[in-house]
Amino acid sequence: MRTGLLGQIKNYYNFWLNCKPTGGHGIHSPYVYKLYTEVIEPETKKEVFEKIENYRKELKGCGLSIIKKSINDSLNDGFRGEEISLGKIANSVSIPSHLGRLIYRIVKHYQPKNIIELGTSVGISTMYLAKGNPDASIYTIEGDEAVLGIAQNRFRKSGLTNIQTLSGNFDDQLPRVLNELLSVDFVFIDGDHNGRALINNFNLVLPKVNHKTIIIVDDIRWSKGMEKAWEYISSNSKVTLSIDLFRCGILIFEEGITKQNFLLRYGPY
Repeated sequence: MRTGLLGQIKNYYNFWLNCKPTGGHGIHSPYVYKLYTEVIEPETKKEVFEKIENYRKELKGCGLSIIKKSINDSLNDGFRGEEISLGKIANSVSIPSHLGRLIYRIVKHYQPKNIIELGTSVGISTMYLAKGNPDASIYTIEGDEAVLGIAQNRFRKSGLTNIQTLSGNFDDQLPRVLNELLSVDFVFIDGDHNGRALINNFNLVLPKVNHKTIIIVDDIRWSKGMEKAWEYISSNSKVTLSIDLFRCGILIFEEGITKQNFLLRYGPY
C-alpha cells in the first residue's frame, strides 16, 4: 500500500472502528455470515499451500535477477526496464500467502468455470487460482514479458494445463479474452494499481458478469485514487454485496440479496 505511513495508520484506524469483529459476530446477512465463517475466515494447512509457498521461497533464495520488459508504464510498482531480483518480486510484488489462501478457498467454494486474472507476476496467485479449481479455464494477463516467462516455466513444471497466459496491456488483452467468453465467473484484479485503470477494467468486465460472478480487487487502499475507484465500483447497481477486507475487496453479483457493504477482518488485519 502506498498511501504513506500516516495514511495507512489513518486508514486502518477508520477500518478498525467500523469493521465487524472476527467470528462472524454482528453479520446479519445469512449469506455473508456463511461465506465469512466457512470460506473467508477459516485457516487450515494444506499441502497445496506448502508447495506454492515453497516456490516463493525458491525465488527469494535463488539470487537471480531479470531485466523487466514491461509494456505498461504503471505496472508493478514502477520497476519498468530495470533490473530486479526475483526475490524482490516474490516478496513485495506477488500477493502475500494469506491472500493466496483466500482466493484458493473462494475459487474452491464457488467453482467458477472461467477465471480472468489481471497481473500474473511470477505466477504465485495464478497457481492458487488454478489449484482452487483444476477444471477451470484460467486466462492470466501480464504486461511484463520477462516476468511472465518465469511464471510460464513454473506452470509447465507444475503440470498446470488449465492456464492460458497472455502478454500485453490489459486494455488490449482483456477485451480479446472477454470476446471469447459468453460470461465471466471470477476475476482477480491485481496488476495496475491505478484508480482510473481499475474503473476501466471493471467497466469492461461488467457486461459479462452473471449472478454467480465474483470479482476480487487487491490493494484497494494503495492510493487515494484506488480508494475512490473501489467506492465507485462497489456502489454499482449490479453489485449486490461488497466485502472490504482492508487490503482487498470482494464484489458479489448474487441475485435476490439486498445490496449491502461489509467491512470484515481477515488475515493480519
